[in-house]
Amino acid sequence: MFIAGIYLDGKTSKRHIARLEVNDDHKITHIHLTEQQQVLSFEQQHYTIESRLGNTPREILFEDAQLFVCDNHDEIDQLITWQENSSPNNITWLYRLENNIKLICLSTIVTAILLYGMITYGIPSAAKMMTHNVPYISSAQFVSSLDVLDKTVFEESKLPEQRQQEIRDLAAPYFSNYKSLKPTLVFRSGMKANALALPNGIIVFTDDFVNLAETNDELIAVLFHELGHLTHKHMTQRVIQDAMLTIMVVFITGDVETFDLVTALPTLLLDLTYSRKFETEADNYALALLNEHNIPLQSFVDVMTRLENYYLTGIEGNTNSAMNDFLSTHPKTADRIKLVEQFNTKN
Repeated sequence: MFIAGIYLDGKTSKRHIARLEVNDDHKITHIHLTEQQQVLSFEQQHYTIESRLGNTPREILFEDAQLFVCDNHDEIDQLITWQENSSPNNITWLYRLENNIKLICLSTIVTAILLYGMITYGIPSAAKMMTHNVPYISSAQFVSSLDVLDKTVFEESKLPEQRQQEIRDLAAPYFSNYKSLKPTLVFRSGMKANALALPNGIIVFTDDFVNLAETNDELIAVLFHELGHLTHKHMTQRVIQDAMLTIMVVFITGDVETFDLVTALPTLLLDLTYSRKFETEADNYALALLNEHNIPLQSFVDVMTRLENYYLTGIEGNTNSAMNDFLSTHPKTADRIKLVEQFNTKN
């Protein structure tokens, strides 16, 4: 039996049209080079036949890296059957699986369900467990410190020192219940109206936000929201989730060296979803504290509405961009109002 294919000598990249000769004892004996009219003996050589993968050409590897390549799969499978005295069904089981449309569809559906479960439940649960088992000192250093933000984003607050101290005095009684979190309130400019909490307990109020709030209750409502982030360790959890998502995307795409926008986009979109979940959790925490301290829940609605109007106005003239930046990581104000209504109904 002769099997047509390509021969490579393992020393150069030159390809030779050839025929593989199999004798009556079902053993490879010679390779005939068609153009050179040369016959190479392989009777005493050990060789390895590559497994079948779809319709890709098969390789037979001899000693000294000599190679015979062909796409006549049926004859190669027959050769393996003779050698191993096995059934063709055993030889081609992987090929049969790869070409089973029903099995491919089923595998795709199962994979999609597993990925959805991992993204929706698995990664958040694992990250949450890891977050709440990380020592405080490690958690506090998981993300950029205030010093780094001061060098890259923030500027010194322009608020009068007296006003800053008034707000600190307002927050002090509530901070006394959170000594383990080591909360500290600071003020910065250089960013639009915003408030954020770092894992080391620092809560930042921007000047624009302080000027935007019309009552102390509104300031306290946002303070409680940030305490919710600290209590649930959202920032640390977000960092861990981002790392896990990135590893998952790289594992699926196999793209390590060129982690570009296309590869990073799924991670970004999923991260925004997680961020909105964290905001909702912090909102619920704030509402519970407001209710506990007999502070009107309307203060929460008012300050969130004021923030939305602030971004809708677009203080820099780019209305759509400003609003999209705000809502990309935060629930819509209408959803937050519904949250307050639901909280009132339950209580």
